[in-house]
Amino acid sequence: MIIAATDWKTLDADARHRLLRRPAMAGEAAVRTSVIDIVTAVRDSGDVKVRKLTRSLDRVDVSDARVNAAEIDAAMQALGPEALDAIDLAIANVRRFHEQQLPRDISIETMPGVRCERVSRAIRAVGLYVPAGTAPLPSAAIMLAVPAAIAACPVRVLCTPPRPDGLADPAVLVAATRAGISDIFKV
Repeated sequence: MIIAATDWKTLDADARHRLLRRPAMAGEAAVRTSVIDIVTAVRDSGDVKVRKLTRSLDRVDVSDARVNAAEIDAAMQALGPEALDAIDLAIANVRRFHEQQLPRDISIETMPGVRCERVSRAIRAVGLYVPAGTAPLPSAAIMLAVPAAIAACPVRVLCTPPRPDGLADPAVLVAATRAGISDIFKV
């Protein structure tokens, strides 16, 4: 697949609009039906169905979907120092940005004896999905995991598809673990 470069500054308004337009999704009704069938099957059969779907859709047999410490260590070793530094820098930048978005608790007395408060609490659990097909996205792991960590969500689980060798992409694993995710699954 070849992607042609486009010089945004040379485009008129119509050309820019056409370039940004999302393609119409052919077979949208069939996709919706397929998704409903998958969700129903997973609800009914749990991990057994997830393993079967991973085998049929990703063409990978994953007996244990949970990423273990050895796989994370191997991922760390697979990346060079430059990649690790880039991941750490990205995490720091995303953290710096999102820390500024933390809601502040408010407690004011609007009139004698009347106190109004706004208190924010993290949701208990978040599930994060990071695509990894032909183009693994460690940046997605960072952009999802860092805000969840800053919000202090106690349970943070990340899922990412396995590669053909049955392992998760090393950069996605490293980004996720360094951004505060301890439970990672290959599904």
